[in-house]
Amino acid sequence: MLKTQRSPVTLRVLAEHTGLSIMTVSRVIRGRPDVSTASRRKVLAAVQRLGYIPNPAARQLVSRIPAPRQDRIIGTIFSREVVTSHSYFAGIIQGIADEARRWDCHLLFGYGLGDSVASPEYPKMIRDMMTRWIVLVGKVSPRFVRQLRAHGFSLVLADMRPPVRDVDAVVCDDAAGAYDATRHLIKLGHENIALIRGPARHPFFESLAGGYRRALTEAGIVAADNLVVEAAQGPQGGYDAMEAILRLPSRPTAIFTNDDMAIGALRVIQERGLRVPADIALVGYDDIEYAAHTTPPLTTVAVPKEDMGRRAVRQAIAQMEQGEQHVYATTVVAHSLVIRSSCGAGARPATPPRLGRRKS
Repeated sequence: MLKTQRSPVTLRVLAEHTGLSIMTVSRVIRGRPDVSTASRRKVLAAVQRLGYIPNPAARQLVSRIPAPRQDRIIGTIFSREVVTSHSYFAGIIQGIADEARRWDCHLLFGYGLGDSVASPEYPKMIRDMMTRWIVLVGKVSPRFVRQLRAHGFSLVLADMRPPVRDVDAVVCDDAAGAYDATRHLIKLGHENIALIRGPARHPFFESLAGGYRRALTEAGIVAADNLVVEAAQGPQGGYDAMEAILRLPSRPTAIFTNDDMAIGALRVIQERGLRVPADIALVGYDDIEYAAHTTPPLTTVAVPKEDMGRRAVRQAIAQMEQGEQHVYATTVVAHSLVIRSSCGAGARPATPPRLGRRKS
């Protein structure tokens, strides 16, 4: 008669059986000294009784690392948009890889795992606690962040503000960057400025919209609702949104969006026989690799992406070294406006005609 195969004993099973946290169980399994004698005895007894077998991949990885570096393993989880969207995140990932190598850290990658999932469905890398320190890249659900924190992970968020306490983050002030970009267009004489944005409730595009509206309001310009067009992320979304904008009764003189969507918008403008920036000025956000190579080159807000990645790794290392003394913080990196040809800077008349409506 065939025997029923027993489910493998995991760290979570040991934690439930002993009544201890997964983090404490993991420390015992890895031979860490910072565990009480009572807890160590309890875990080792459960290991023998339940027949726990450490994850082979994790055991081999740790065995190849000299003792002083056994804790320098950082898990990196990418949100789905990192895998499916533009090259913006490539810079952050490059910064993470470079800084990890500089500090002699090993990286464990989990692609597209940033959704909120039930605990039994966590990737095996997370369930088996190959590392406690995780860098989350991109926008993930607050619930997912809370789940990881509840399971004892120490987190650093790259490009997302923390939805909970006791989490480090490295972000750019996107609202301030959008404000500066819109102010630049206003200073060039534009008042009829359209915003092409991605899906509603997406934190990044909410920030862009907030900065855009603040700049218009401070300049006394009415932010017309029909000049804010929502579309899917990416060049095709920018293309579709620009087509809709060109059907408006009064065509805007300038467009602000992110770089990916600007590429699609630029294509529509040129297909219609219009010129950038003579007929429509265009400003992007992100300064992705292709921004400098469009025709004309795209004026954009540059985000120090590699610096964000490097800082995220340094925050994770600070968590490792400082332990309970670590003070969690959100680091804001500085953006900059990169002026190229697409905005028409220096090419417009000193006192351009008023093309929009101001508040009375």
